[in-house]
Amino acid sequence: MKSQLLTVIPVYNGEPFLAQTLASVARQTRRPDRVVVLDNCSTDRTEEIVKNFTGIPCEFIRNEKNIGLFGNLNRSLDYSTETEYLQILHADDTIGPEFYQVMLDVLAECPGRGMAWSLDERIDEKNQHLSYSGKADGEIEVLDKDVFLQRKAELSNQSFCAVLLKTGGLPPPCRFREDFPIMGDTIFWAAYGVACERIIHVHRALAQYRWHGSNQTAFLAPGLQPLILDEWRTMETNELLRGKGWSLMRKLKLKGLFAVRSGIKTKRVRQNGNEKYSREIAAAARGITGWPLWLAGKCLVELRDFYLFKIQHRPRHPKNIYG
Repeated sequence: MKSQLLTVIPVYNGEPFLAQTLASVARQTRRPDRVVVLDNCSTDRTEEIVKNFTGIPCEFIRNEKNIGLFGNLNRSLDYSTETEYLQILHADDTIGPEFYQVMLDVLAECPGRGMAWSLDERIDEKNQHLSYSGKADGEIEVLDKDVFLQRKAELSNQSFCAVLLKTGGLPPPCRFREDFPIMGDTIFWAAYGVACERIIHVHRALAQYRWHGSNQTAFLAPGLQPLILDEWRTMETNELLRGKGWSLMRKLKLKGLFAVRSGIKTKRVRQNGNEKYSREIAAAARGITGWPLWLAGKCLVELRDFYLFKIQHRPRHPKNIYG
């Protein structure tokens, strides 16, 4: 029998945080009908944690071999035909008690495929607050498809843990791009949005995204291709989905945003003591933006940091080179 709501948790060596993730699912005011943990050949206590968890029934499925993060995410998508609603929840993140109830309600009138996501709270290894992904004003924003794709080209935030997909029991219209090891989710959200009848952004912090030293993004950050060059390719790819061509002003805006994002990474890497890699990031980014936009971006980064960390005293995770 087809589920209405199914949660898939792809995991590899999830021992540090998996129990918290499962507990957050068990605390939901509207529980999922099925919880499937897709284990990517973990070598720690992941299987034991799942099989001993009593808060909600969980199915533990172990892959025959490690198929990589995005391979396991694509396997998670295979459950689209077995449910009306699907969430892919990383094993180091959590969701607030009302997440499913709120997201099901906002997608209830969607006639076909749909997607809704909320704001998220960024937390660290000790569950300490770092920041929010936006202003939690309670608005339920129904997005025009072109506006959504425009934001995806601008790399607006959309965390896995905060997303619920309405599949309608249909096969996924797209897959995660394994050639984009950091930005593959951003491309996926945009491509899935093209096939959606309704796209909704809930301005409430209903999920918690965890920053820690073993994040996939932190692990892959040493490579210029996934860290810098793929980011610009993602902006180009998502912009092309709009089907409107490239105006000069639009290209300048995206390159300006890219300059700021790259400038933040350059500064964070330098702050972490890797001056050589910081210079390499700057050189790669300038090759795309040119000097004028690069310098303007650097100025904005300094102003932003002064406001956030000197005036507002916002905490920052040392491993987070993105913000």
